[in-house]
Amino acid sequence: MKKNKSRFQRFITVIPFGVQRFMFYRGRRLYGLVVKAISRPGVLAAVTSKIAERGLDITYCSTRTVKADERGLILLFIDFTDSEIEPTTLARELEELEPIVDVKLIKPKFEGFISDDVSFPLLLDSLRAIILDETALRGLLVSFREHLGTGGEAMLYHLGVEVGAMRAAHLFEKAESIGILDLGGKCQILSNILTSLGYGIFKPVKLHREPPQAILRVYRSIECELGRGAKQPYSQFIRGMLAGFATHCFKRPMIATETRCIAMGDPYCEFEVKPR
Repeated sequence: MKKNKSRFQRFITVIPFGVQRFMFYRGRRLYGLVVKAISRPGVLAAVTSKIAERGLDITYCSTRTVKADERGLILLFIDFTDSEIEPTTLARELEELEPIVDVKLIKPKFEGFISDDVSFPLLLDSLRAIILDETALRGLLVSFREHLGTGGEAMLYHLGVEVGAMRAAHLFEKAESIGILDLGGKCQILSNILTSLGYGIFKPVKLHREPPQAILRVYRSIECELGRGAKQPYSQFIRGMLAGFATHCFKRPMIATETRCIAMGDPYCEFEVKPR
């Protein structure tokens, strides 16, 4: 029993990753830099080495990667609290590096707060995106359904269906562009992307073409974590997304049923997808 429990714990172990579009850091003198540079080996190392030479602490770093010799971006939040160097001086020094095209300085509006209001719009792959954190999702996935009851739940499900079908169409096209043509491979890419976007940890259990059927397990579903304590399966939006994915996959109307749910105390959420 202990061995099985340990294996399960290893299976769901993940490493949280923060996407810092802004930062609160009380009492610190924070600035941001958006560095535009030619994509070549060693560019990021050159930038961070220059900052390290000045004894500065990088509190956040993110890059937008592109193909070799194209222009990419590096976003940095830097703590200047205990440094005598001025942010404008550092920006000029970085601009002097050979692969750097341009450096934009993000000045704080308040002490202890910095946000990237220079890089806009926000892109996910090549598509415009927004980020919804847990406070916004609680309003959408919990408060919305509480106010509207079963009608709100039905709306969330059907919204999920439309989102799922459109996302599947886009991601399947991207998968085909790199030579992934079989349905199993495309669905694996879809599962990996949903995990990378924070919906939950998606693990396909079964996938049949004829008759069309799929069973998926979702560990740490964001929707059902927000609904913990429910006396029945909680997922509506993600359940609808899975139905939308399957509708696109199998080219016929599909439905998704949640048979297990972490909101009820199960170790994972499980969904059965079949023809409507």
